[in-house]
Amino acid sequence: MPSLRFILMAMAPLVLQAGPGFDPMKDMALSVKAGVLSLTVPPGTHLKARAFRIALASKGTLRLGALPPPQGQDEAGDPIWRGIVSVGLKGRDLEDPVRLVITYQPCTEGPDGMCFLPVRRTLAVPVAEIPAEAR
Repeated sequence: MPSLRFILMAMAPLVLQAGPGFDPMKDMALSVKAGVLSLTVPPGTHLKARAFRIALASKGTLRLGALPPPQGQDEAGDPIWRGIVSVGLKGRDLEDPVRLVITYQPCTEGPDGMCFLPVRRTLAVPVAEIPAEAR
């Protein structure tokens, strides 16, 4: 029976080949403008829709618009998004800057594709970029 060390050493080249040059933190552009959060998914990658979350990490109330419909499924049958994923935002009693925590799980595509662990990023947004929600 092979040892765990041998198995890990044998798998290392596969992991290194899976996403050449892709950095799940740096290569996914996040922005908020005029009440819309946009996450840009680079070509050759997709996001697992079920792992996508937006949370408020500062004072106030945040309401999210509808999530976009999935654009297909991955090999595991999970719904996915490609391209730009946009979600409307409205808030009430928000402090400036508004701190949003965005969680997403990117996957590279192709024969050497792999899914990364879910990523959590905090984004500081000027309160003026999020329209006020009616009371």
